[in-house]
Amino acid sequence: MSSAENTNSVSDTPPSPNERSFVMRRTFGGILWLLVGVSLLVMWFTPNRPTVVQLNGSPTVEPLPEVELEQREVASFSLTERSGETVTKQDLLGQEWVVNFIFTRCVMSCPGNTKAMMELAENCEDTDVKLVTITVDPEHDTPERLQDYSEIYGADPEQWLFLTGEKDEIHDLIRNSFLQAVEERTGKDRLLGYEFAHTDRVMHINEDGLIVGQYLATDPVSMATLSRVLHDEMDTPEKNEFLVPKATSGDLPAEAGTSTPAVSEESAEAVAQGEIAEPAVPGWLKSLPAVNASLNGLATVLLVIGFILIKQRKVQAHKVTMLTAFGVSAVFLACYLTYHFGLQAYTGESSKSFPDLGFIRQVYLVILISHILLAVTVPVLAGMSIYLGLRGRIERHRTIARITFPIWLYVSVTGVIIYYMLYHLAGVA
Repeated sequence: MSSAENTNSVSDTPPSPNERSFVMRRTFGGILWLLVGVSLLVMWFTPNRPTVVQLNGSPTVEPLPEVELEQREVASFSLTERSGETVTKQDLLGQEWVVNFIFTRCVMSCPGNTKAMMELAENCEDTDVKLVTITVDPEHDTPERLQDYSEIYGADPEQWLFLTGEKDEIHDLIRNSFLQAVEERTGKDRLLGYEFAHTDRVMHINEDGLIVGQYLATDPVSMATLSRVLHDEMDTPEKNEFLVPKATSGDLPAEAGTSTPAVSEESAEAVAQGEIAEPAVPGWLKSLPAVNASLNGLATVLLVIGFILIKQRKVQAHKVTMLTAFGVSAVFLACYLTYHFGLQAYTGESSKSFPDLGFIRQVYLVILISHILLAVTVPVLAGMSIYLGLRGRIERHRTIARITFPIWLYVSVTGVIIYYMLYHLAGVA
């Protein structure tokens, strides 16, 4: 036997179980510590970014124009309470009231929102404040169903109203009076329990029917602040004020009401008249996120199969499977770059933002950031592992592969999770 053959024979000697698992355990541990670190950073750094515009290729903070602000009055409405009685805006004048928006089939944020309202009701038992919950799914949420739903939360009908009515009237009220988002999902985005996308904000209305504050139902601190405001222990904080430009207060689009709106009179009028449309994105570009998720899913399956094959000592089948996985990941990278460069070209933004869904958004950011950080290493590690395997440097290949495999698998799996959270859970179009 030649010396080269003898060297290969020695290098192919199976390592002990401890030696086999040590590197992979350390790699998995590193991934977990990375998740911990990213989680802490996401929770610590959650800045409200200033509006940015692109001028000659350079990002610049858009200056806020000088505008006169005013409180917004709730439009007239006539809805049906769970008791079957009609409730109008006039019935609520003369007292403060707080309104939120839910639907009883919801499995995402609505149960938490209603629980936050229940706690607010308990805290405000000694006040004259009226709580109002309006369903965004009135075709399903009949008065009888709202009655059953309200009983789950022990809602006192004298303090807490549950309203339904005509869908068009309710959605128009939410969008054009409260200036909040509501949308009915259709097609493949309409999943059980996710039939509607809507705001998680709770709106505070004064005795004159003016919207004076907005609070996030998913944020306990925000709801505690609202409770103190309702008890007259403090004024509405500036960050929670609901003010709109005086000249355009009746023409702002949904979700435009903020304490410091930056909407010019010309822009608001153009939006109201439908003169500003979202940039047209071709269908092939819109389909790429689903393609990318499918490629990540296929890579995950191939990686698991390849791992099983090498455990069974089926070296040739393992080699073919891992090379295929590498090819699939390479195609994914090409599609990924095509999508983000294409999105930048058509819309001016290279990526989609995850909406404000409280803790769910933080979970998404943790997964996304860790995915991106580890994805950068995959081409290098996978390339090194494949090169060493094809060159017959088996022991070195094993060492690198034990680092590569968990990272590559994590990146592939989280790629699918990110797609689901962004385009299905959050309903981003």
